Amino acid sequence: MEGCLINKLLMKLRPVEGGYDPIPSEYAQSYANGEWDQFNPVLVDILEERLGGFAGKRILDIGAGPGQHAVTFARRGAQVTWHDISRNYMEFAKAKAASFNVEMEFSLGYMEEAARFQDRPFDLVFNRICWSYCLNDANFARVVHGLIRPGGHGYIDNFVSPDQAFFRPRYWLNAATGIKVGHPYPPPGRLERLFLAFGDLDLEVMHRSATNERLFLTRQGRP
Repeated sequence: MEGCLINKLLMKLRPVEGGYDPIPSEYAQSYANGEWDQFNPVLVDILEERLGGFAGKRILDIGAGPGQHAVTFARRGAQVTWHDISRNYMEFAKAKAASFNVEMEFSLGYMEEAARFQDRPFDLVFNRICWSYCLNDANFARVVHGLIRPGGHGYIDNFVSPDQAFFRPRYWLNAATGIKVGHPYPPPGRLERLFLAFGDLDLEVMHRSATNERLFLTRQGRP
């Protein structure tokens, strides 16, 4: 299931380093304020307990957006890398980090470009509600797997396409072949199968519904 050439071409034509930002400034500001205003740290609490605390842990937030989770990880002692395609979100997250007097690493790029960090894998790779923006599910699963250190974890909160969506051409094409045109949600169960195929991950389905799946991954081995 290789990535769609259309998506790859658009990535080449819209380089982030050239100034491309898919999120307009006004929308980014409005959305970011809303996400911070309604932010509930209960998920952070759950992950902190599962990791035995965040102090000194290295966390990568892929698709970090306005940074509400990334900054909260950092405030609790983690060494955080924020990664997202939007420079507008990055500036907002930087301002929030500064307001809480925490330091974070910031990385601009497409989802797959988080692979630049695979030479120093993480204690937690966090990806929430943006999986569909990757170029290809199988390829991005390989990137995420490579970013989790032995003994480390991954958290994936992912929308899935409900059955009726399969009748829409791009959802059907992705469900049947793995080819993506645009950003369709994957079919239910795909990410679980992709991650289990690596053979060195323990996987827990924390939640499953007709439209959403949340996975917690643990990579076997010692750091």
